[in-house]
Amino acid sequence: MNAQKIAGFVLVWCVPFLSAAAWAQSETGNIAGVVRDTSGAVLPGVTVEAASPALIEKVRSAVTNGQGLYRIVDLRPGPYTVTFTLTGFSTLRRDGIELTTSFTATVNAEMRVGALEETITVSGEAPIVDISNVEQQTTITRATLDALPVSRRPSQLLTLIPAAKTEATNFHDVGGVGTDRGFFGVHGQRPDDMTFNFAGMDSRVFSGGGFQYNVHTFQEVVVETAAGSAESSTGGVQINIIPKDGGNIFSGSLSTELTGPGLTSDNVDDKLRARGLNAGPSVRKYYDVGGGLGGPILRDKLWFFGAGRREDRSIYQVGNYYNKVHGTLFYEPDLSRQAYNRDFSTDASLRFTWQAAAKHKIVLAYTQHPACQCVFAILEQTNPVFAPEAVAEHHYDPQFLAVANYTYPVTSRLLIEVDASRSEYYRNQKRVPETGYNAISVIDQGLNLQYGSRRTGYQVLDDDRFHERFGVSYITGTHNFKLGVDLNSLARAARTTATPI
Repeated sequence: MNAQKIAGFVLVWCVPFLSAAAWAQSETGNIAGVVRDTSGAVLPGVTVEAASPALIEKVRSAVTNGQGLYRIVDLRPGPYTVTFTLTGFSTLRRDGIELTTSFTATVNAEMRVGALEETITVSGEAPIVDISNVEQQTTITRATLDALPVSRRPSQLLTLIPAAKTEATNFHDVGGVGTDRGFFGVHGQRPDDMTFNFAGMDSRVFSGGGFQYNVHTFQEVVVETAAGSAESSTGGVQINIIPKDGGNIFSGSLSTELTGPGLTSDNVDDKLRARGLNAGPSVRKYYDVGGGLGGPILRDKLWFFGAGRREDRSIYQVGNYYNKVHGTLFYEPDLSRQAYNRDFSTDASLRFTWQAAAKHKIVLAYTQHPACQCVFAILEQTNPVFAPEAVAEHHYDPQFLAVANYTYPVTSRLLIEVDASRSEYYRNQKRVPETGYNAISVIDQGLNLQYGSRRTGYQVLDDDRFHERFGVSYITGTHNFKLGVDLNSLARAARTTATPI
């Protein structure tokens, strides 16, 4: 890399924070608190263990410092039980703690003198307010994702976010058969600054279109709307997709969505038909079939999670038809062949989580996602209207995302993180099969219609994004320090083939 590229990379920083500062690891949460005895005096030397089936090593532990403070970091989202033990005191166990991503759950304890073999169990709701994090975010859990009566594509979740404003020129679909390009901002942010992060790594290379994230890979989705950490690569909304890891038992999911013209209706009545509107928007064909399966390869040592998905969305365009006299300089609508949009994609992903040693965890993930915005690409819907032969098919293949994560909690105060990812977005614009190489592009201003062929040529675009990140975090109990480097580069190659006009 040359000096100019290095100068453009996201920062190297070392900043002391008060204890109210956020822990910015994108995929994990934390548990922290203070331990006292019944008189209110702080207790140093208490062993605190956080246990959860979400942890491949099962248990993560820490010891309270001289002020009775503890903090357990780098915890995967999921249910936790926290146990406090100290010689001469009864063991205290806190159940029912549900931890989400980027959330620090405050779990304090009051221990009383007693026999070591005596255990007091306290069950109750998990903390719902993060008093040590200034970020504004909405966490959409797996249970919520399963219950939502929408297609659960990440950008469509903006309907759950107060003050979210969709970019005016973008198509946004709540019902579920549209594409996934609803960029948005809140509090005056630019929609173009919205970023998708998968497993904590920037995957903005897919912002152009063809990548549809597979909901079966989601553990939860975190939408960060304001007061983001210094590790955010833009100042806009951060959508952080937290993938599933598998587990010590085999489990999976399967879903099917299906509809067609016979299951849809419109409000077109005789009055509208008399004014020239013959039909309303309708679905030509739609299905979305997917599933996922995860489990152990070696219990407590190596987990896997794999998922697949196939979707095909096709919507008729009102008032737009194929050209009955295509190949001439004229246009006659073929009323038996209504124009439509069609988007389809296939997704296959695999993720491995390996506990290489007691404190060394390595995660490798790969997703392959060939796709096509075909027949009448939705991006072409501008003024004038385009007849089907005047657009391009947008093919995305190869299109993939590869992510590697390494974490090493050296002590309860020191954490080392190393992450890397590569994503490729290859878009090849091709002629619609019915469009000949000698076809002439015509704009009829009376009909407000372009037909014959595409005017702007056919482009091949290849975007490669490389993202590397390294961080060392140290926690004193009252202050946090983090030193790191974030390298984010994009390589782009493009060419356009002209067409006769």
